Amino acid sequence: MFSNDLKSTVRKIKDSHNYEWDELKKQYSVLKSTIEIVTNCSLSESEWSGLISELEHEDFVNKSNTISLSSNYDNDLRLSDYRYSAWPLYRDSLKDKGWSDKSIQNLTNSVSDILKQLQTDNSEPFACKGLVVGDIQSGKTANMTGLIANAADSGFNYFIILSGMIESLRKQTSQRIRSDLTTDGSTNLHWKIIDNPSLRQREFQLENFDFRKSSHNRYITVCLKNSKRLKALKNWLTSNRAQQEQMKVLIIDDEADQASINTKNIDKDERTAINQSILDIVNDRRFGAMNYVAYTATPFANVLNEAGEKSLYPKDFIELLEPAENYIGAKQIFGTSDPELSPGLPIVNEVSDHDALVLKSPLDKKSISMPNSLKAAINWFLLSVSAMRSYNYRKPISMMIHTSFKIADHKEMAKLVSDYLLELKQSYPKCESELKELYEEIQKELSIDRFIRVMTEYTNKDQIHDYPSWDAVRGELEYLLNLSDSDFITNIQTDEKGALSYGNGIHLCVDNSDTKGSSDDSVTRLIYPDEVASDKKAPAFIVIGGNTLSRGLTIQGLVSTYFLRTTSQADTLMQMARWYGFRIGYELFPRVWMDGKAIKRYSFLSQMNFEMRETMATYAIRGLTPKEFAPVIKECPEYQLVRVTSNNKMQGAVPTSFNFLGVSPQTTAFENDLEFLQGNIDATEKFLMNLPTTSVQINGNIVWKNIQSEKIMEYLNEYRTLDRDRTITNIPNVVKWLDTNLGDQGETMPWDKWNVVLSGPSRTSVDSWKFGNYQVNKVCRSKKPGTGNILDIGVLRGPSDLLADITDGSLTKEEKTSAARPEKMRQTRENHGLGLTPQLLIYCIDKDSKPQQNTNRLELNAKADVIGLSILIPGVAENSKQNHINKIQIDLKRFIEGDSDLSDDTVDGN
Repeated sequence: MFSNDLKSTVRKIKDSHNYEWDELKKQYSVLKSTIEIVTNCSLSESEWSGLISELEHEDFVNKSNTISLSSNYDNDLRLSDYRYSAWPLYRDSLKDKGWSDKSIQNLTNSVSDILKQLQTDNSEPFACKGLVVGDIQSGKTANMTGLIANAADSGFNYFIILSGMIESLRKQTSQRIRSDLTTDGSTNLHWKIIDNPSLRQREFQLENFDFRKSSHNRYITVCLKNSKRLKALKNWLTSNRAQQEQMKVLIIDDEADQASINTKNIDKDERTAINQSILDIVNDRRFGAMNYVAYTATPFANVLNEAGEKSLYPKDFIELLEPAENYIGAKQIFGTSDPELSPGLPIVNEVSDHDALVLKSPLDKKSISMPNSLKAAINWFLLSVSAMRSYNYRKPISMMIHTSFKIADHKEMAKLVSDYLLELKQSYPKCESELKELYEEIQKELSIDRFIRVMTEYTNKDQIHDYPSWDAVRGELEYLLNLSDSDFITNIQTDEKGALSYGNGIHLCVDNSDTKGSSDDSVTRLIYPDEVASDKKAPAFIVIGGNTLSRGLTIQGLVSTYFLRTTSQADTLMQMARWYGFRIGYELFPRVWMDGKAIKRYSFLSQMNFEMRETMATYAIRGLTPKEFAPVIKECPEYQLVRVTSNNKMQGAVPTSFNFLGVSPQTTAFENDLEFLQGNIDATEKFLMNLPTTSVQINGNIVWKNIQSEKIMEYLNEYRTLDRDRTITNIPNVVKWLDTNLGDQGETMPWDKWNVVLSGPSRTSVDSWKFGNYQVNKVCRSKKPGTGNILDIGVLRGPSDLLADITDGSLTKEEKTSAARPEKMRQTRENHGLGLTPQLLIYCIDKDSKPQQNTNRLELNAKADVIGLSILIPGVAENSKQNHINKIQIDLKRFIEGDSDLSDDTVDGN
């Protein structure tokens, strides 16, 4: 109803005057004329009241999205509203870059939360230590910069950014931070970058720096995680005691799970040089204030290694960042809440075992030929470059080939790619029909409509470029292929003045730890232009590499990824996923080629990350701190498939008894056997027919309430599951846990009655299921390809089904929509009095189900209808018994002795 510009103006007025919402609502007569002048919008008093109510509601929703485990310490610091201070200038610059109001508000909320946790003096016995967890390529740097800006406005005067292991990335970080903070130069603060300070350099004498409270100087050092540099920094910082006492320090540890973690034997109090050097600075209590905030997308090592006060364990807070609406990550690609859209955006293509084997063998063999899958990935890159150039895309466009960590392999791969490109160039136009066929085939995988159905909150829906016509693509493709060989494939060139120069062909880059930078006339490492010359087309890059591509580096305009790596460590795998991120301006073009094992691993990692967030959200609602709650990380049931991190990075980890409290497993794979399927139909009919006749029919569902646990257990014991289902939350494991915790002996749960929902859509094109006096519409679930005789449907339930037993008609539209987020769904059940009520959802899947959308799914073709189950177990209960080991967490008792707040259930399970 109200425009975003109007809302933005009112928010600024609220912030600048520190109004509460009720107070602001009363200022109508005072602010009426100001609003009209600034926004050219005239509001009645009732419209003003409605606007403030809408803004207050949005503010409440945004704040409830923040997930934070913290000590609730509040230093009284608040975000600055002075127009020339660092934070408002940075916030406005994000809006100029196209950030939505919601994304900026989410950033504001998380930065405000973190700011309030910081220590403003050294009165505490230990420094403040926290952890911020964001998704891969999701904008963690923006949060870092926002925190630095607000801390600078609040009087912090020295900022240390620990930035990876690669000098080129350190320089990139330094330049970006400085650019973001100085914005247009109108800030009231004076930002000064101090690179590699040393006692040996006169210009860095500490007494020459102004750390007084009245000073407007703010100093930033971006430091490599290198023990020599860190020791030099420590010596310099502590060279003048009087100056050190005036320093209010904030250390930002970027990619905090890399190098910062102590991988030496913690039982012998041994430490790596880098870890010790960081601790020497962080634990020095002579600074005016000291705070250490770690940032990472893969926090496993940070919460599983050690937890002592003198370690880097995030004892004070753990903050989970909310990805922006336009972010494309694991959930959007490898997992989705809509059963019939699984696995989300269909952009992943499987590399055959044969092709993978070819590229994992030594590449220097003269007989090796390029696999068809790699040819397809390169062809798609050329087609994407041509298509995006045809609609005047003006930024870099890239392909990444990441198949080996071996430097020798990268050189051979570059030769293989170069030879293929020249071969393709020479064969054109004979190969035109093949390229056209590929272009049309890949288009079918992902349409604008499909993209929007998955990315429901995408803010640029009206600006998504559809695939251009083949004639438009062909024109650009012919231009590219008609370049001379030396212009078609080239390194990044340098002109006579040494400046980097970019052409209209393909820049072939090898980026690895052996690359020294530039030679006399060309650069092999990937370096993007700051801007594209007006007489040039969008520059195109194929980058080949290994570990240097795995972390910290943003691959711009990434439309084609060819990925084959054998690591089974979750944190390493997640960091390698450079295809996650923001794809504004080329949303439909990104594609990924990877082998089947990698697809399985990333699918599991998507689930693992989702469940970790869900668990942390549950405990954040309870107000627990990182000292009271050890984050639980799910282990893969097939341990050799995925390990959360290397063993020396999780020395403090102990097996924890699995607690199904708060878990909501569902059956997604079934044996396509008539006896198996019919047996479940018979068992289900028998169970439902013996339930009370006082059921409720609503929205196509049939709901029974207050059903005794014994009846549920009898049915679950009769229900047959796939023998090969090795997942942790399979039905037999759930039954075993329920049997232990709901039995006559020992402790029981605070609930013994369930709600049962027979789920069916209110309208459907398939048949209904009839038994006794009951009738319900069947649901449609199609089958994943490549699963043989197993009926693998990926996902069974829709998110709102978990609210189906709220039958009083009081569910709001917002509650139904927000059910896709587990913490919101559980909060809604709590609000409606079902917080401690377990739920059994039963689905009858039509045996002839067909794919509902244009996807790569297959017809189900089951030999009988399929009964699927979803079990929702209530959230957190105290002192529960547990008995199934399959998660890991840090042993807090090992590091924190005599803490009366650490009860057995806190340490031993969740």
